[in-house]
Amino acid sequence: MAQIFRAANFVRELEPEDFRVLVGIELGQRRFSHVPIDQISFYCRYPRPETQFRLDKLHKLGLLQRSSQLGYIGYQLIFESYDILALHALGEKEIIKGVGSPIGKGKESDVYFGQSIDGNEIALKFHRIGRTSFRKVRKLRNYVKNRKHISWLYISRLSAESEFAALQRIQPLKLNTPAPFAQNRHVVAMGLIDGQELSTIPQLENPKEVLDEILMQVERFFLEAGMIHCDLCEFNILINPDNEIRIIDWPQWEESTHPNALSYLKRDLENIQIFFTKHYGTTFEIDEVLRTCKLID
Repeated sequence: MAQIFRAANFVRELEPEDFRVLVGIELGQRRFSHVPIDQISFYCRYPRPETQFRLDKLHKLGLLQRSSQLGYIGYQLIFESYDILALHALGEKEIIKGVGSPIGKGKESDVYFGQSIDGNEIALKFHRIGRTSFRKVRKLRNYVKNRKHISWLYISRLSAESEFAALQRIQPLKLNTPAPFAQNRHVVAMGLIDGQELSTIPQLENPKEVLDEILMQVERFFLEAGMIHCDLCEFNILINPDNEIRIIDWPQWEESTHPNALSYLKRDLENIQIFFTKHYGTTFEIDEVLRTCKLID
């Protein structure tokens, strides 16, 4: 967790030339796993001596990986340097002016309190897809598709772009999902929402009521927004003290018109059914929901 505060400090301490070199490496990583010095110099438009000076500085600060295993000396960004670039960009665009304490840590993201430019508290979600296997990500994430050269950083960026697009699309439904404010690289700035994970609540007072509300939202996402969550389970459903449901974590969503829409939605519904049957003996007819969504007759 200390990494993000170190990154925030570097945003204040690094010079404009340092940021430009980091961006040069980022551009170069579209073609190279480790970017040669001459390519970095080309992308950042600095003479080689100036580029080398900045690279040595950033490497000494622990913000770059350097390799000579490929027959040349090349440099690669790490998540901390990617954090720096994203925070710097969000600050330059006057989206945020500070990063606060951690809110939570998932298998593929870290979430922190942030402060917007007008002083309000917001959430900053840092997508970090490298915590899962590359093969699994390539299999499950359609936004990766058939790209042959792709870094963990870029996959995380695609994940953030996907979630931000989902939140924008969902917002008109007014179903208590986080309000999307901005996205840069692998970071999404969004509204704070209250609630406790369904998986951590010892006992629901009215599980049938909660289940019905979840199913209603799933149907509205599908019918009104044309969306399937594709990763719905007890870990990304929040419930507040008023029993209001918030469905979060949308990077894997798919269109309702996807050829596999039936299997995707059915899998989401099966996850919910398993949880409520196991913990509360409460169930529902999956086919009834699928008929409502016009996926079966």
